[in-house]
Amino acid sequence: MNEGASILAIGDVHLGAPCSGVPRGISSWGVDPGELTPAAALRRSVDFAIQQRVDAVLFAGDVVESVNAGFEAMLPLEEGVRQLLEAGIEVIAVAGNHDVEALPRLAAVIDGFTLLGAGGRWEARTISKDRSPVAQVVGWSFDDRSVRQSPVAELLREPLEMPSPPVPRIGLLHADLDAPGGRYAPVRRAEIEDTGYDAWLLGHVHQPSLERSATTTETRPCGYLGSLVGLDPSETGAHGPWLLRVANDGGLDLRQIPLAPLRWEQVAVSAEGLDHVEDLPDRLLSEAERVARRLGEQAIVPRALGLRVRLTGTSAGYDGIRRWIAGGEWRSMGRIVDGAAVFFSNIVDSMDPPLDLAELASGDDPAALMAQRLLMLMHDDARSRELLEEARAALSETAGEAVWLPVQDHRNARAPLSDQALRDLLLRSGKAALSAMLAGGEEGDRS
Repeated sequence: MNEGASILAIGDVHLGAPCSGVPRGISSWGVDPGELTPAAALRRSVDFAIQQRVDAVLFAGDVVESVNAGFEAMLPLEEGVRQLLEAGIEVIAVAGNHDVEALPRLAAVIDGFTLLGAGGRWEARTISKDRSPVAQVVGWSFDDRSVRQSPVAELLREPLEMPSPPVPRIGLLHADLDAPGGRYAPVRRAEIEDTGYDAWLLGHVHQPSLERSATTTETRPCGYLGSLVGLDPSETGAHGPWLLRVANDGGLDLRQIPLAPLRWEQVAVSAEGLDHVEDLPDRLLSEAERVARRLGEQAIVPRALGLRVRLTGTSAGYDGIRRWIAGGEWRSMGRIVDGAAVFFSNIVDSMDPPLDLAELASGDDPAALMAQRLLMLMHDDARSRELLEEARAALSETAGEAVWLPVQDHRNARAPLSDQALRDLLLRSGKAALSAMLAGGEEGDRS
C-alpha cells in the first residue's frame, strides 16, 4: 500500500512576458528585477516540486507568451522540465492558445515530456506510484490560436475509456469557462460536470478560482489555476502552483502554494482628516507596512509587493492631493518590510470633493444642474438608467474604434461601457468638473 500521491499543477506562466508595473529603480532597493519574472516563478515552483518529491507536475497551457517562443523563453522551460524529469517527476502539459507551436516543439526534443491532446484530440495519461496507478490525467491541446467550439462537448460525444483499475480522473484544459461565443475553446460548466471527472484544472484566466471549490466538500474541484505570478497590477492576490494530494481511497485535497515572487494587492486608503497634502505620504506608507505585515503573518512573503491604492473619502486638502497624485511623486516611494520591497504601482483618485450636492442642486445655474445630475446617478432608478443609456450612446462609437481592439483582447479586459463602469466614470468626472467649475467661479469673484 502506497502513501498516496501528490501532483503540482501550474497555470499560465507566460515565459517571455514582462511583469509590467515594477519600478525601474527597484534594483536600488536590493531587489534584482530578474527575481520577479515568470521565469523566476517557474524556478521556485520546480524547486518546490523537487523538495516535496511530488509524483507529477501538470501545466495547463500558455507556459510561454509567444506562439513562436524564442530561446529566452524556451530555455527556462526546457531547464525546468529536465530538472523535474531527472528527479523522477513526471511532466504532463496541454497547449494553450499562446504555446500552440512551442509545446509541441518541446515535446519533440525532450524524451519523457508528455504533451496531452496534441492536434486537438482528447488523450489520457495514467500517473503511477510504486508501479500502481493513482490518477488519470485527461487533456486536450489547442491546434490553432483560435478555437470556437467546445472541446468538452466532443469529449462527451466520444468519451475516453474508463481507467482500470478505477482511479481519480483529472481534466486538464486551457479554455474559456462559461464564455459562450468566445475564441478560446469556450466550455460550459454543465458540460464539465457531465463528464463525472473528479477534478478539472483549467488554464487561460489569470485570476485563480479553484479556492472556492477546494474548500467546498459538496462539489468536485473545478476552476482556474491562475497565472503563476501576477503579470500586471490587475492580477492581485495570491498566485502560485496548486498542490493536489490523492489519498489511497481516491479522495482529493487541493491547496494553493503562494510562491509568486511578486505580488499585487489593491487597497483603499481614506483621505479623511488630511488637511495638508504633506500628511498623505506617511498615511500611504503606514498602509503599505500594514499590508506587508499581514501577509507576513500568513507566512506569505513575496520578494516584492506592489500596491494599487484607491484614495477615498473627503479631505480639506482635496485640490492639493489631486495635484500631488497627478505629479507622480509617489512613484519613488517605498519601504522594505520583512525583506519585501513594497512600492506603489498606482494611486487612483476616488475621493469626493468637499461638496454639498444637495445644497448646490437647489439653484438653477450650471453648477446646480451638474449637482442635480450627480445626485440622480447615485440612485439606481429609471432616471439614473436613462442617464447611463445617454452616456453609453455617446461613447459607444468611440469605444468601438479599431484603436481599442488590442485592449479588448487583453487578458484582463473588462467591459468599458457596463452600467457600473459608466456610473463610476460619470460620478468621478462629474464631481471633478463641478469642483473645477466652483473653483473657477471663486477665482472670477476675486478678480
